[in-house]
Amino acid sequence: MIAWRLNEIMAKKRIRNKDLAAALGIDENSVHRLRRTDEMPRLTAERLNGLCIALECQPGDLIVFIPDDDTNSTITGDKPNKPKPIPVKEYLKSKVEKSQAEDIAA
Repeated sequence: MIAWRLNEIMAKKRIRNKDLAAALGIDENSVHRLRRTDEMPRLTAERLNGLCIALECQPGDLIVFIPDDDTNSTITGDKPNKPKPIPVKEYLKSKVEKSQAEDIAA
C-alpha cells in the first residue's frame, strides 16, 4: 500500500491548511481533504509539484510504501485468487531457474 504522509509533513513543519491553500491557490477545504486521507490521493503532476515547492520537500517525503500482509487483504475484501506482485529480483531469479531446468530437460 502507498501511504500518504501530508498530514505528518504539515504537522512537522507547522504549516496550517490556510497557508498551504494560499500557496497552492486552492480552497482550504481541498487541503483539508488532502491532509486527512491515509491513502495517496489522485494528484496531477502539477499539484504534486506545487506541494513539494510549498512544503520544501521531495515527493518521496509525502509517500511511503508499506508492504501488504495477508490479513489486510481479507479485511479489505480483495479477491483471494488475485495474483500478488513479487519483487523484480525474485521474478528474474525464478525465470532463470525455470530456463535452466528447461535446458537440463532438453
